[in-house]
Amino acid sequence: MPTSSSASTTANLSTRTLEILQFIDDTHLRLEVETIARIALESLHHLGRIHLPQDHFEENLQNAAKGLAKHHRHIELAPYVLRAIASINQLLFYLVDKFPNTGNDTDCRPSDDAFDLEFDLVDGPTGEGSGLAKQGTHDTLSPRDQVADAAYAFGSMLRSRVLNFSERLRFGLNQDDDWQLLAELDDNKRRLTKAVQGLLFGVLGVFNSQVRREEILPEYRSAVSSAVSLRGAISDLTYHITRFNDALAKANLEQTIPLIVAVSDHLARFAARPEYRTLRADDKRAIIDFRTTLYELRKNPYDGFQRKLVPAVEGFSKFLESMAAINHREVLVLHDQQRIDEALLKLQLLLEHENRDFFDRQQEFDAIVTDLVVLKGRNPELDFARKSHRPQSADEVEFNSKMLEWLRLLENVQRSVN
Repeated sequence: MPTSSSASTTANLSTRTLEILQFIDDTHLRLEVETIARIALESLHHLGRIHLPQDHFEENLQNAAKGLAKHHRHIELAPYVLRAIASINQLLFYLVDKFPNTGNDTDCRPSDDAFDLEFDLVDGPTGEGSGLAKQGTHDTLSPRDQVADAAYAFGSMLRSRVLNFSERLRFGLNQDDDWQLLAELDDNKRRLTKAVQGLLFGVLGVFNSQVRREEILPEYRSAVSSAVSLRGAISDLTYHITRFNDALAKANLEQTIPLIVAVSDHLARFAARPEYRTLRADDKRAIIDFRTTLYELRKNPYDGFQRKLVPAVEGFSKFLESMAAINHREVLVLHDQQRIDEALLKLQLLLEHENRDFFDRQQEFDAIVTDLVVLKGRNPELDFARKSHRPQSADEVEFNSKMLEWLRLLENVQRSVN
């Protein structure tokens, strides 16, 4: 079994994690918790190295024409997947060896179905949670028993997800469409990452429940902030594709080629954003298929150009419309409700305090509008109003009228969210 000294040197503990460890009085327990943290970080490192092929797009028709079998195209993933699973199994073996089930609370295991939602919502509606959750622990127990309970609860779920991954991987390998395999890899990578993070946070939370997750994992981003960023990125892409459609309707063949180059550039920049990596495999597939079509048409614009371009653009536009369903995610609904409530309260207070300095009121109003960028993609009218806003561009009478318009707009958006 691994010890603290044998844990991977690549698993660098954060400053806050080291501080938590220093306050564990029991020397043996401190070394064991440190080892859990290091192996968990190593597991997350190896999971992060599983870069799926659809995360990259190469404008190379020659490679596509080769029609390589899926087992050859994706065999390069095997070492990374196996190394990640081996690291997770090392973590599970260590937990069983050092922290067998105490029997104190067998009901503390989180439901596998409920865990992801609880994990995503733990940071609160705006992604600014107060600290680590102490799930499945009791202050009346000794620190060792509390760690054992957390290890059993989260370790059981992690073990279940490893077994399920094996089944889903076998299923994906037997499908004719290799995107099914990619979808299984993508989905299970996310599930395993959350489970390992849950274990890490759960064990360290025994000793300090006030430390924030990003202080343990600097790369950690709450589900709320990830969803807000993704929605904003999709909104930007939708805007450029809509402009492309409008220009395309008026363009001749000679004018169309530069338009295709421009929209291809926007797609390339979107694919380079970190938000792209958070997309599901099927969504990435739609983007890659569209980029491939544009590339083929750009290289050979005279072979059924309009016959191929028009349905491709229409299909991708419908895909982007369907992506608006991201607004139904519970983390975004809760986030948007709170942000709108906060903005409405601030606007109402501004309207009530007409005797305040006009310049100060303008500045505060501009700040309210600026902060609404986190709602980009929630409502087209709100997006248009925010983009059209010009700071400090009205006299006092117009200013009050403008705030009333914003108040009514936000009330309408609030009703649509609720």
